[in-house]
Amino acid sequence: MDVISLGELRASFRTGGLRTVGVTAGGGLFFVTVQPRSGEWMVLVTTRGKQARGFRDPGKAFLLLHEIGVRKISVDISAWEPGRAAEEGWRRPDVSVRQRRVHGVAARLAAFRAEAGVAEAEADDPAAG
Repeated sequence: MDVISLGELRASFRTGGLRTVGVTAGGGLFFVTVQPRSGEWMVLVTTRGKQARGFRDPGKAFLLLHEIGVRKISVDISAWEPGRAAEEGWRRPDVSVRQRRVHGVAARLAAFRAEAGVAEAEADDPAAG
């Protein structure tokens, strides 16, 4: 199967160069597929890696196509394996590290604000003199 980038997909759709647009399941992922008027089926690829762009949620693929202007698509879920969705797709291990760091900073900030509130109350207390 040939490949198509998002920019090429947008341009092909705008110029009427597509015969069929579809979403095809493979394993636990969904892939945007297109058939140009003058060729074989193509699959949407990622910008950087040029690998097939898989969506865990078919709604995200539908949203992407809707934003382009596509209103009719074919859907093929004959190769869909719902149990594999969690094990497939792109993972961002750095996100969990970043989230732990953010939560740690938020906890320290909350503790600092509490201490500052106590210090401010003591400073405003005329009996503390």
